[in-house]
Amino acid sequence: MKSSRVLLQLLLPVALGACVAAPSDQLETVAVHASKLTPEHSSFNARVLSDAVKVEHSFTASLDRNVEPLTRLESAYTQQIGSDSAQRIRVGDTVSTSGMWGSTVRYGGMQFGTRTSTRADVITNSELATPGLAVLPTVEQSLFTSLRARNTDLAEQDVAAVAAPTIASTRLVAAGCSDFSVGLGKVRRDYAMLSNEYGPLFANTTVACAVPLGFTIEGHGEYLDDDVAALGVGLARQVGPLGTASAAFASSRTVAGNSGWLARFGFEHSNELFNVALRSQIQSREFRDIGGVVLSDPVMQRDLASVGLNVTDRTNLSLAYATQTTWERVRVDVIALKQSVSVGRGALSMSAGHSFSENFGSSLFISYKRPLGLSTPARSPIREFDLETIDSLFVR
Repeated sequence: MKSSRVLLQLLLPVALGACVAAPSDQLETVAVHASKLTPEHSSFNARVLSDAVKVEHSFTASLDRNVEPLTRLESAYTQQIGSDSAQRIRVGDTVSTSGMWGSTVRYGGMQFGTRTSTRADVITNSELATPGLAVLPTVEQSLFTSLRARNTDLAEQDVAAVAAPTIASTRLVAAGCSDFSVGLGKVRRDYAMLSNEYGPLFANTTVACAVPLGFTIEGHGEYLDDDVAALGVGLARQVGPLGTASAAFASSRTVAGNSGWLARFGFEHSNELFNVALRSQIQSREFRDIGGVVLSDPVMQRDLASVGLNVTDRTNLSLAYATQTTWERVRVDVIALKQSVSVGRGALSMSAGHSFSENFGSSLFISYKRPLGLSTPARSPIREFDLETIDSLFVR
């Protein structure tokens, strides 16, 4: 029985590839990528590509007798609508989009629109195992919650390699309402642990439009069957050379009838020498987003600040600070520093973190990476933030 399931998962990309209807004058490309090769966990991604179509299938394999020999991660078919259009439809496994606020989940179903990528602060590592509902964490959440406490050994091996900005840049729309995404399907369960587990019905939509006076207005809504529904609006504007200001407001209602609200304010400035980003969020006791855990002492306010500086062409420095206060007035403050220096064909990185709470500690990591091939890797952007430093503060 188990061998039949393995065979079925290996043949799935072939079956999906048969659905590709590319014109005869378009050349298709078959790509197979292995991001990890170890006896315990090996991961593979197979894709069939053309100018307008993409068929992909990814899975992990293991020789450990105590786990599944082959675990399917994602299988999807993506079709571009029209040769000159940015609209795409994706059928199969995908990741939902969110706006200035909101959750991001893995689900199986349909996604249509021009906005096909998540916010930059969402951790989208395809091998990051997620028990229960597959809600993807953000860097903001990882500042206060240990990823190792909620993920499997596979995730523990990969989380240190994840880099993402602490605060994602606000998306502005130049004209019209061409920036949108609509999704409908069922949420993945036990992602990267089980192959074909799907949970309740899920739906979300994000639409951003340009309005007079240079403003971008954005509407976002998300729904999880028998759990919670949330709806909100965001407003953003470029304030001359100073930067981009934004504000977002949302409300939620659970199946039990509890209602809550959230307000988020942000400002960011970026140039060739440095970038600065600030964000503050307050919410009621009852506010819930998808995948949010009901707590006896929920978060009341979170404040984030990040500064990145290009010291030289080969050196950058970034500093992040975060503070969180709960409704019981419990406060946690975290500060982290990262420096990256190009040394020859490699890169030397230093990351240091410190929590001001008595129950946590400090950490320091120094690493050097050098490619064995011919290409020279680009220096990490100053917006990137090392989760290994953050994670160590909360794991004892």
